[in-house]
Amino acid sequence: MNLLEFNDVDPLQVLHLTLLALNFPFTPELAAHMRRTDPRPFPCFTVNAVEDDLVLGQVGVFRLPMISTEGREDVGGVWAVSTHPHHAGRGFASALLEEAHSRMRAAGLRFSTLGTSRSGIAYLLYQKHGYVDMNVWATALTRWETAHQPTRLRAECAQPAEEEGYGFVETIYQNLAKAYLGFAWRHHPFVRLRDKVKLDDIWVIWENREPVGYVFAHKENQLLKLDIQILRTDIHAVEAVAAIASKLKTSYVQVTLNRPSDIDDFQRAGWQVAHPNWEAFMVKPLIPEATADDARRLFGIGTDGFLISWLDVT
Repeated sequence: MNLLEFNDVDPLQVLHLTLLALNFPFTPELAAHMRRTDPRPFPCFTVNAVEDDLVLGQVGVFRLPMISTEGREDVGGVWAVSTHPHHAGRGFASALLEEAHSRMRAAGLRFSTLGTSRSGIAYLLYQKHGYVDMNVWATALTRWETAHQPTRLRAECAQPAEEEGYGFVETIYQNLAKAYLGFAWRHHPFVRLRDKVKLDDIWVIWENREPVGYVFAHKENQLLKLDIQILRTDIHAVEAVAAIASKLKTSYVQVTLNRPSDIDDFQRAGWQVAHPNWEAFMVKPLIPEATADDARRLFGIGTDGFLISWLDVT
């Protein structure tokens, strides 16, 4: 087995691999777009396991900006971990993870992070390699009538249209994130927001004339699905959700969130809450001097001061 960087392998084989393993269409065009617009990938972009000129495994390597109690600190991020189904169990994923961790250490990073599902087989692999589940994410569900409550807040779709709208949302993030730790720093422009989320699905929360956060929202049949992105520290998620429910009528409302006080608020308000849910944010210390508890303390993980979005996690 040889470990080769993205530039040294056949990108069509990479596409085949990621479709088989992740149902992820990692096309050469998408790879070129990411390398051109996203400053987070390592120079290698990905590392690939190759045998007999066949790409049988892959791991992507990111440098992710975070804010700790000590200031700005970049952490590693692994993504698109893939193994060809005909070659599972041969150690390709383990070898690739160790190579990614080695490159992160060489870059001076103390922690590696990733996002995955606790229900998948990869979750056990990551635990084997020293990743610790931070138990961050929660999901709450209720009927629309419970979500729709009187509120002093109002919700409006992000405006103006096109690039100016994304710029406005990014400005809200920059202003409010100053009060948080964790993923509270983003490169500007934040291309992943623009690539992954339509402006029509971004709802800005207002208090009088001041934007105090925003939430991703879209309807799926009779379900309104909301994902809390950022709120001013004194704004309760239950109230922000009520503002959106007043604009979007459905039978049921589901919310993804992570601030512990908000989780408690939803439970008190009569919502069905699962914490943790099946989604996992995991952290691995890369050096002997660092621990998972250090990561919790430095980045405020498990407190209301920790800011995280699926957009920032690999």
